[in-house]
Amino acid sequence: MFIKTVTFFILCLNLISGSFGCQVKRNEETDSFVCVCNNDYCDPLPVEPFSSPQSLTIFTTDKSYYRLTKSVVSESDLKVNQSSDIKVTLNVFDRFQSIIGFGGAFTDAAGININRLTSDSLKDRLIADYFGKDGAEYSVCRVPIGGSDFSDRPYSYDDVFDDFELKHFALAADDHNYKIPYIKKAKELNNNLKLFGSPWAPPAWLKTNNASNGLGMLIGEPGSKYWKTWANYFVKFFDSYKEHGVEFWGLTPQNEPLSGFKPNYGWNTCGFTSEMMRDFIKKDLGPILKDAGYGPDKIKLMIHDHDTNQVYSFAKGILSDKEAASYISGVAYHWYFGHYYDELNKVHEQFPDYFLMSTEACECWIRTDPDVGVKLGNWTRAETYAYDVIEGLNHWSTGWVDWNIALDTKGNPNWALNYVDAPIIVSDDGAEYYKQPMFYSLAHFSKFLKPGSQRIYHQIDEGRMDGVKMTAFVTPTNDLVIIVVNTNPDSVRITFNGAGPTKFTLQFGPSSIQTITKSLN
Repeated sequence: MFIKTVTFFILCLNLISGSFGCQVKRNEETDSFVCVCNNDYCDPLPVEPFSSPQSLTIFTTDKSYYRLTKSVVSESDLKVNQSSDIKVTLNVFDRFQSIIGFGGAFTDAAGININRLTSDSLKDRLIADYFGKDGAEYSVCRVPIGGSDFSDRPYSYDDVFDDFELKHFALAADDHNYKIPYIKKAKELNNNLKLFGSPWAPPAWLKTNNASNGLGMLIGEPGSKYWKTWANYFVKFFDSYKEHGVEFWGLTPQNEPLSGFKPNYGWNTCGFTSEMMRDFIKKDLGPILKDAGYGPDKIKLMIHDHDTNQVYSFAKGILSDKEAASYISGVAYHWYFGHYYDELNKVHEQFPDYFLMSTEACECWIRTDPDVGVKLGNWTRAETYAYDVIEGLNHWSTGWVDWNIALDTKGNPNWALNYVDAPIIVSDDGAEYYKQPMFYSLAHFSKFLKPGSQRIYHQIDEGRMDGVKMTAFVTPTNDLVIIVVNTNPDSVRITFNGAGPTKFTLQFGPSSIQTITKSLN
């Protein structure tokens, strides 16, 4: 077959600063800017169609100027540059895992801050920024089961001591005011939105230390009344949300289960070793969920839900047991305390029938970090998000779920004073909100890698990828999607071969994230 060679230099394009006109707000303490949304204006993101057979469509976000800025280049205008820094071969027919989705978490803190916005239209606009066709098009989100550290207090749905029949179980005002209303608004924009629940802690009276935080586990052992009560608690939760028109796709049995073994742990937790979780699933949680109509065909149970450094050992301890494994669909992981991506490969290699998904990440979560909390306009955090998403995808992850979808300018509320950053920050007076560089970074993935998109083979034939990360997918509509992050202070030229009948060279500007789309039809 004749291969037509083409080239493309992004720097030669006449791009428009901002996606349809970002209202720029700069912060002297950071290196980039936020986009301001208020009652008068909020920049929408580009809408479909994203590609055509005779052209490349490029979406650019960078440190200095652009926010998902769209440009279209015809193949007839392009030539190959032989002095590329990097040469990459793609094979659109060699495919790997499929995407489940991207999103964030409907925490109490997020709902409290959205509620502070001064008009209903502005609240609706924030939800549309995440879930609308002219937004990031999030497709999977996490919902804390009860309180987390990002609540204004520690609480559970049944704080009546020794209520083993859960007669006093009831959703909190937080669910009715801060979670359910915004989940419903999101589902109006994306009816296919998948939700999964995650508990931080059971009621204190079920724990060995009689407290939501600190070192503590469930009282007794798997199969006992304490453990069965906790399993029935999940059924009560799913039933209660269903009564309010909200159904779930998935569940992690415990957020960060190994944290519960740390003395004086600062916020809601409950300790589980892999052996404890294995026996809980096969003796209590799995059968009880199944009997209640929430078996694996309805609820995708994901284990681990903690950092990558122990994801393989934790998963192996459970999935090696056939009875426990029969209730499980996937393995969840977080990005904290180092990036052990080879551990994800090990999980996939030994347990290929179970999907992997990143279920929590946030920036500036270390209390001793001098930059703790919110930093409006910080570009580095956008790059670290993109870096982690790409590395996860290239190591078999099927999606990436951020933490809070909204916080205030200090990273509040958090009853444990564990302040972090978020992609959207609500102003102190509630009159506006700010879309951080992180928001646009995640949109480069969530908007273009629709559920069902499949990762394709790519190989570095020549050059070094220092400071550069990339991944490539084919969507269900047969569009090629290439995503590249360049963290270098200089431009990088990459030549791609194997993307259909065309070879092309792209020049990626310094400190930039770019999504390239092309129809293969």
